[in-house]
Amino acid sequence: MNNSDETKPSLSLCMIARDEEHCIERVLQSARAHVKEIIVVDTGSVDRTVEIAKKYADKTEFFSWIDDFSAARNYALKFATQPWILVLDADELMSPSGFMKSSELIKTDAYDGFYMTQRLYHDEEVRSENWRLVKSRDTFSGDYLGYVENRIVRLFRNDPAIRYSCKVHEIVDYSISSDRIGDSGVPIHHYHENEVNNSRQHVLRNLAIQERLISTNEATSRDYLSAGMAHMRVTRDLEKAKRYLITAFEFGADALPSLEAVAEAFYRSGATDQAVQVYRRLFDIGHRSTATLNNLSNLWVKQGDFSGAISALTESLNQGIKNPESKARVEKNLAALQRALDESQNQPHQIFVEFHNLVIVRRTNCFS
Repeated sequence: MNNSDETKPSLSLCMIARDEEHCIERVLQSARAHVKEIIVVDTGSVDRTVEIAKKYADKTEFFSWIDDFSAARNYALKFATQPWILVLDADELMSPSGFMKSSELIKTDAYDGFYMTQRLYHDEEVRSENWRLVKSRDTFSGDYLGYVENRIVRLFRNDPAIRYSCKVHEIVDYSISSDRIGDSGVPIHHYHENEVNNSRQHVLRNLAIQERLISTNEATSRDYLSAGMAHMRVTRDLEKAKRYLITAFEFGADALPSLEAVAEAFYRSGATDQAVQVYRRLFDIGHRSTATLNNLSNLWVKQGDFSGAISALTESLNQGIKNPESKARVEKNLAALQRALDESQNQPHQIFVEFHNLVIVRRTNCFS
């Protein structure tokens, strides 16, 4: 598509896609009026993705998939001709005001790239400690209850020195000096269409790549963390999950999330004493996340320590639980515990069965 409108900002939109016919038209249509150039690189679609992309893109290219997201991203960057590059995925959107602000930001000489705020929309607060409630509805929040925010560099100069690295969870940050990265404050709205099936396929695809990296001693700490979370949440291979998550923690990958994931892996595998030990460690160093407090309360109930469980749940409520349904469940279980303690009942197993469904886990960037 020839786009000669000189009033548009000097931006090349670069995107990689595969089997995204259900959402790619939305993002390309919304971006067309705000960028001078659109490049879409297809990595093996068997649906109408390419057909739709050609309606809006100036260049539609093809890349043979080699289990390397950075390689695909960098291939797309090679076709950009504008001074600045914006990267979006097929299941994302930016508002017109976001595009306008981006067009102002790229006039600077002070920065070579900008962090943008990726909003990952979903309904369950239990999936993330940093879940935020949607306070006012708009076109982009849709019917979702809330979202998680993730800072990510998606706007940067078209410079051959600026390239993606990491085969999974690829980033350009390593190729830009930290003092040359600004904060845009611009949100990117990220959605999960057909979330349950697509998320599982996405995780398993990444896991296969990470397992190969681990087997060849090429894995980073982030690979171990992501693979460990995948085994814990998806494949249910808890022994591998524990081994990988402990390695991630020892390698220094996001220390608190890694340690919290180790605790959860022990919990899920039934290693109650070890789980309590790790959660207590988090608790004692001042890490009082909703996940830590609620999971620790579950474990204390299982051990018959109702007073400890009450204390943890009370602190969790005092910190604030944004999702009304999650808050109601915590309040219900807290009331049940207080009644049991007041009546001097010693039935931890019966109460734990009810509590077990309340497990709150912490979402990391591993599944993004």
